[in-house]
Amino acid sequence: MEFIKLSFKLAGKYKDRLKVGIVLIFLQNASMLFSFFALFLAFGWMNETGSGHIFAIFGVLFASFIFNFLAGWAKSGLSDGVFFGIFKDYRLAVGEKLKKAPMGYFAEQSLSRIMAAFTNVMKSLENYSAMSIDFFVSGVSISFFLLIGMFGVNTKIGILTLVCLIIIWIFVFLMVIQAKKEIAREHAAITKLGDALVDSISGVSVLRSFPLADEGVVEEIHSKLKNSSEELRLAQVHFEIVFVVYARIFSTVINLSSLLVTLYSCYLYTKGEVLLPQALTVSAAGFMIFGGLKQLENASILMVKNPANMQYLDEVLDIPKISDGTVKVMENQDIVFDKVSFSYDKRNPVLKDLSFTIAQGSKTAVVGPSGSGKTTIINLISRFYDVESGKIKLGNNDIRDYKVETLLKNLSLVFQQVYLFQDTIENNIRFAKPQASHEEVEEAAKRAHCHDFIMELPKGYNTMVGEGGSSLSGGEKQRISIARALLKNAPVILLDEATSSVDPENEYEILAAIEELSKGHTVISIAHRLSTVRKADQILVIDDGRLVQEGKHEDLINQEGIYSAFIKARERAANWKL
Repeated sequence: MEFIKLSFKLAGKYKDRLKVGIVLIFLQNASMLFSFFALFLAFGWMNETGSGHIFAIFGVLFASFIFNFLAGWAKSGLSDGVFFGIFKDYRLAVGEKLKKAPMGYFAEQSLSRIMAAFTNVMKSLENYSAMSIDFFVSGVSISFFLLIGMFGVNTKIGILTLVCLIIIWIFVFLMVIQAKKEIAREHAAITKLGDALVDSISGVSVLRSFPLADEGVVEEIHSKLKNSSEELRLAQVHFEIVFVVYARIFSTVINLSSLLVTLYSCYLYTKGEVLLPQALTVSAAGFMIFGGLKQLENASILMVKNPANMQYLDEVLDIPKISDGTVKVMENQDIVFDKVSFSYDKRNPVLKDLSFTIAQGSKTAVVGPSGSGKTTIINLISRFYDVESGKIKLGNNDIRDYKVETLLKNLSLVFQQVYLFQDTIENNIRFAKPQASHEEVEEAAKRAHCHDFIMELPKGYNTMVGEGGSSLSGGEKQRISIARALLKNAPVILLDEATSSVDPENEYEILAAIEELSKGHTVISIAHRLSTVRKADQILVIDDGRLVQEGKHEDLINQEGIYSAFIKARERAANWKL
């Protein structure tokens, strides 16, 4: 019953179809009463069978067939595929939630768990949810109609049948309890294997660089994958072994119940309490109808597996939502950090009482040691996370007061690690403005200094990029991401070390593209290139989550502190020659 409740919770607009489907399963199994009656007529007319009797029996059987066929046909049309619709809508709803989830959610839930929820778990629910309901409702309806038939023949036979059914259903729930233990073990093993697979695939370049297995050393990542695979195999084998035993016992209980009811009906016949046609009907129908309860063996597994899968979805896809404000218009783009404090884990503060102001239209460079909190500033302005104390104002309002859509429309982000979708180059650029024409896309690419290399590709703007942009170099991906930001044309530009991982050949092109992107915009750049820092209207020096220096390059270079040390180290590196 738990799974049926969860199914209705998920059903949404398909709820009525699900209800009708359950009713039709129940009605479809009512056809066994026709079969029961046909057997009774056949045994009752054994000694005086005429053509009229045969037609009567045939009519009852034909009515049973028609009733069963129509109920089954209606069920197939209305509800058999309903869970494909339910989970299609569920995937779309979860996708919308993921777009609005704080980044902390992705830190708490591993990629392998999210992928497993979207693929294996949902696919299993799509395939087996309808089957689970069918098995369970059929089991209930067969039990109900079997009791009606047996009590219709004789009260004592009905009572014995009721006792047998109680024992059968107790055994079903014992199997459910055992299945819960086995499926919990299987889910834990699947999660471990998923984590190991993500490490193996994502770290394949590292694995190839250190072929320690050739030297007789078992590499940790290989060991992790091997052990998790073996753990899953053992969990699945144990599941099968346990349920083979349970299935054999369950099948024996059903066969013994059929035999017991048959023998009891024969005993009552010898006592003269039932007529021969009744005893024969009970004997034949008992074996046939009790046999239909054997599907509860599979139902007992699915009655646990499906709720366990749904619980897994609830745990993994219980996606928090960033609170949405009400302000829809941003009057200006002045940025103010007012005593902002923040930590990712609620224990180790990353920003500590941080305050500064960035004027609209200005260029601000943020510098500081690794781990000082520079990227966190970008993350908080973008509302990937929310501050723990203090506030961030953009324009005249706290950024939390804006509708999330309004806030993000006013921001363009260029990250150090660029992700491109497995699509054409044109669509990757157009992602920033879906209604943009090809001419607009091309103009943005030209301004981002990537038009020339795009035109050298086999299909130009229609060239497909590999997953994550793997078919392009780091510098090429970076320029496409800048073209995307140019096309969006948001008033505030956030640059997170956009040139840190590119070669000198690409650096000139990217810096030129960034220069084009920055024209007429408010720019905050996490920078380590001297050229970027020197051109800034304002430089913020961050150390250990605090603002330790602030000013222009000409002022800070003459002050003792982190900035002058930073510049001198960069100059030494720039002048170093072999």
